[in-house]
Amino acid sequence: MITTRTWYLKFLVFLLAVFSILIYFRADVDKNPVVQILVENSHEVQPIINGEERARRVQERCSNNPQYRTCLYPSRGIVKRLLPVHDKKLAMCVMGKTGSSNWKTLILRLRGVITEEEARNMTYPHSKEYWQDNGTLYFYKKRERVKMIETIERDYYKVTFVRDPLSRMLSAYRDKFTGTSQEHMFKVYRNKRASDICKCLEDLLLLKPDGDLIPNEIYAFMGTELERHCSNKREKFVSLGIFFLIFIFMPQDFKGEVLKDLIVNTHFNDMLSLCGHCRIKYDFIGTVETMDSDFEFLRRKLGIEYNLPKIESTQSGVMSKEGVKVMWEDIPHVMKQYIYLFLSNDANAFGYSGYSVDLSKDLLPNHYERRTNCDTWY
Repeated sequence: MITTRTWYLKFLVFLLAVFSILIYFRADVDKNPVVQILVENSHEVQPIINGEERARRVQERCSNNPQYRTCLYPSRGIVKRLLPVHDKKLAMCVMGKTGSSNWKTLILRLRGVITEEEARNMTYPHSKEYWQDNGTLYFYKKRERVKMIETIERDYYKVTFVRDPLSRMLSAYRDKFTGTSQEHMFKVYRNKRASDICKCLEDLLLLKPDGDLIPNEIYAFMGTELERHCSNKREKFVSLGIFFLIFIFMPQDFKGEVLKDLIVNTHFNDMLSLCGHCRIKYDFIGTVETMDSDFEFLRRKLGIEYNLPKIESTQSGVMSKEGVKVMWEDIPHVMKQYIYLFLSNDANAFGYSGYSVDLSKDLLPNHYERRTNCDTWY
């Protein structure tokens, strides 16, 4: 007769065996690169989906949200970014901070503009010499452009790549605000303009209206950032906190000419409107986080015979990623909630998790709503 103690021991051994089998299969699943990915700033794990499925979901989201107004033709900005490769029946919309150097180099190679060796040694594929004449749809004559757009929408495989919104903004900040010797860096982001940016923030802090919806904690943070980074008359620094305060809380008409170039620069614009995802029916929307596997899919799909170029960063004198991370950690929790809300349109559209907050968009200044009107495309 089996004693109670023996029965418990056998039952324990059975449970351990079952647990070991589950661990084995779970480990097998986690090794699969197409199962899940941990997004850089997310609070949750983001499931990876096929780029074609992501494109389908974006179109569904666009059709279900009337605020994403659909235009007859893409805007002028979009046709500057939509780069066709006629031999492959491919059209790729390339945005800043989404691997644009790699994609532009690949397109130049596919067009036969550069050799394999030139592609390997490429440092700056954004040079105007590569994209003049008919390099983008923008340079087509009006009648030819209309026909080309119709042909692309009907016959071409349309591709774009996106990136975790916060990761993209942090990269743009690091590139455009902390670089010192980059020849192609926009002048407005050099330290000599930091005093103008600080002045705008000082004025905003002084003009705090009664009953403003911006929490007092945000205004306290403004004062701290101004004291830490703007009080020195010789060296003023646009910190990450000041960068986000400008974008989120400073009213559009308050910025004036001083920050005009900053606000309209495409590196800081939302991805949903940059490539007109609700105006053009893309066939594939890949992500920077899964770039290699997405490219392998496109290589097989389109018969691309080249490897994806890996362009080394040309950023010079920029702050380290660790330095940006330290500044991010210094931003108060309530401010981060506003940042997540500010970036939530892109996050929700492209399936990035971790951006859900207990705030209403009504709490953001009126300028927050992204451009959805149809501007001229010609």
